[in-house]
Amino acid sequence: MNDNHDGSGFTAGLLLGLVTGAASAHFLMNTQKGKELLATLKDNAGDAIKELGDNPLITDKIADLQKTMDRARATINQAAEKVVTATETKKPAKKNFFQKLGASLGK
Repeated sequence: MNDNHDGSGFTAGLLLGLVTGAASAHFLMNTQKGKELLATLKDNAGDAIKELGDNPLITDKIADLQKTMDRARATINQAAEKVVTATETKKPAKKNFFQKLGASLGK
């Protein structure tokens, strides 16, 4: 078994991804054909999102997900409040200027 990991594969993949992304961005932003393709992609994506919004199954799943997220948010907030309460430091009582052996010399 070969345990020699030098990271060169990761670096090569990262560089390839950077070059590919830069070339794609250049094509989409700086050529007429790229601008047309980008506009077509945006239009198709907008239509697909509208179609998904009209699907009652997806609408129900989104509503269920929202309820789950609300319950999780409430649970997290309750836990955060408990942590704050448990870690809250008590401020020492205000001491009178004239105090001797814990008994106030004033009132």
